[in-house]
Amino acid sequence: MKKFLALSCLTAILLAGCGVDEPNEEISKPDPVRVPMTEATTEPETTTTIATTTRATTTKATTTAATTTTSATTTKTAGGTATFTDRLDSYEELYKAEVQRVWDETYNANDGTVMIDYALYDIDNDKIPELIFNHGTCEADMMVTVYTVDLDAKLKKVGEVGGSHAVFAEDDSEDADNRAFVLVQGHMGSMTIRWFTMNDDFTLSERKNLEHELKADEDYEDVEWDNEIWRIFYISAYNMDKDSKPKSYYNYAYSEAEEQDGLVLDFNYDNGWLR
Repeated sequence: MKKFLALSCLTAILLAGCGVDEPNEEISKPDPVRVPMTEATTEPETTTTIATTTRATTTKATTTAATTTTSATTTKTAGGTATFTDRLDSYEELYKAEVQRVWDETYNANDGTVMIDYALYDIDNDKIPELIFNHGTCEADMMVTVYTVDLDAKLKKVGEVGGSHAVFAEDDSEDADNRAFVLVQGHMGSMTIRWFTMNDDFTLSERKNLEHELKADEDYEDVEWDNEIWRIFYISAYNMDKDSKPKSYYNYAYSEAEEQDGLVLDFNYDNGWLR
């Protein structure tokens, strides 16, 4: 269900296949979405609305029980001196600069071919949104990198995981302790749901994962909702080659995508929405 390989199947290829050094170190079952009030960094020349919800065609299969995995690290973040306001004021420009840097680096290294998705999500509930950034050139090499702003108000890489055929989501269970950022990955009827939390030392932990083969009468969305998983708003962009120009998309959960010309870098986080 990858959004941008073709405009008519922006999400249909999610659930199809071809690091960065640290710089300085309830969405409920969706109501009609609101369009973000924002301007792209490049003025849009045209706006097109395209459908993004698709039905999967699969064969009958079986369900595999969930397994639990945790990634650990011994690296601790030293106590910093920045205030909460310093950190809150810093994230937008830090995230924007990093996405632009990776975009440019990938573009130059791959003859203009680059794909990205990004979302803001407060994984550790400290009111500072994390940047969830999926980037690469095709589904086979996509990589999700998670960033935050550390206690010195500097960009901090929290962790990195494979991001092919992925969409961003959250665990919307009533128990707040169970809530988490969720990565949903699916291809040709096989899907993996991975729950992630963030530790006090700014490292990422995979709390659990669920592998599932769709039955003949199931969609990816059915499995997500059965597990209290709901997709979140994110922005995606792609460029095909050096003769083309970038296209960006505002991607709404279970709804439509709004196309924009140019590379949209919009990091204004408002109560769980970018805008």
